[in-house]
Amino acid sequence: MIKLKDLLEQQLPDASATDLAQGLNRDPNTGNPLPAGAGGNINLNYKELSLDQLKFDDIVKIFRTKDYYNDVHFNRMQPDGKEGPYYRDGLSFPNPSDASSIVADMKSLENWKEKTKRRFGNVKVILDPDAEEHWEKVKVDDERFTQDQKDANDAKMDMLKQWGTSE
Repeated sequence: MIKLKDLLEQQLPDASATDLAQGLNRDPNTGNPLPAGAGGNINLNYKELSLDQLKFDDIVKIFRTKDYYNDVHFNRMQPDGKEGPYYRDGLSFPNPSDASSIVADMKSLENWKEKTKRRFGNVKVILDPDAEEHWEKVKVDDERFTQDQKDANDAKMDMLKQWGTSE
């Protein structure tokens, strides 16, 4: 997956990504700022991390202000040997199917990471607190993972078509 930010930084190495994004939010003829929603807003608030770098405390910090990780449901023993909160308002993490896993505490994150890493390796994860839809807030940036999701969706659609024609 090629990111606009990376392409711009390669083309204009002396400009920062923020400067470039602000330039994209300006009228190319006048240089004046575009009105809100006029097609130029670039999201630079996302974080890209490898699975090994992904820590539960960081996820809570990134998403707590965005309606996640505010409602402690109960406490339980965590992988670090300490008791910690399990949040009722955890975040959905993608699986290589059309399903997702709720990451509501450190233990559930470590379980998701372990399953994902065992199958796909130390993949890149994109955290985007500004994403519109809840399923877009966490993405796995890996071709094999994406292909497995596509294959699972295709198989599901094929089965639904078969069920629809069997009447």
